[in-house]
Formats: sequence, structure tokens, C-alpha cells
Amino acid sequence: MTYIYIQPNVIVKSMMNDKDLIQQFVDMYTAQCPVDFDKLSKSIQQNDRQGIADMAHHMKPTMEYVGATALRLDFQELECVATTADRADIVEKFNILHAKFRDFMRELSHYRASIR
Repeated sequence: MTYIYIQPNVIVKSMMNDKDLIQQFVDMYTAQCPVDFDKLSKSIQQNDRQGIADMAHHMKPTMEYVGATALRLDFQELECVATTADRADIVEKFNILHAKFRDFMRELSHYRASIR
């Protein structure tokens, strides 16, 4: 599989090529990222602009740890517009990010299954 968002070499390097550590790391991500994204989604639904900015900010480094720089930039953009843009623009950016996040999670799951 060709990955669009994650970069397995970044994961392998940061986990010192330790397969057990990589598996634990990816398992943690596949468990925690959806929880964090759900909090972001709830902030969007409630139009909690500070909550949106806070959760987007919280998720930025998470993306970098797996080499998903493009997604980190998307979270950064959402964080920046959360308190300044109108609701329609925020929701539009979130919906685009949501689709990318689903693909990101599929990539992580695929990568996890490929680790032997």
C-alpha cells in the first residue's frame, strides 16, 4: 500500500526499529486518535471555538510523530481559523479534515497489520 499521510520510516526511526515498540506505539495511536478527534468533533457541533482551537492544537504534534505533516498543517489551519472565521468556514475545513483523518486512520490500521 502506498501511504498518503503516514510515513512508516518516521515511525520506525523514532521507535529505534524495535517492532514491539512500534506495535505498541501504533496501537496507542489507533486507540487514542479517534478519541481526540471525537472531542474535536463535539467542539465543532457545539460551536465551541476555544475547544476547537485547543483540540486542533493538541492533535498537531500527534500527526508529526507518524510523519503526517500534511495533516498537522490541516490541524494547524483549523486551530488558526477556529476563533476568527465564520462558522461555515470552520465546518467546511473540519469536514475536509474529517475525510482525511478517516484515510489517515485506515493507513495506520493497515500499517499496524503489516508489522510482523
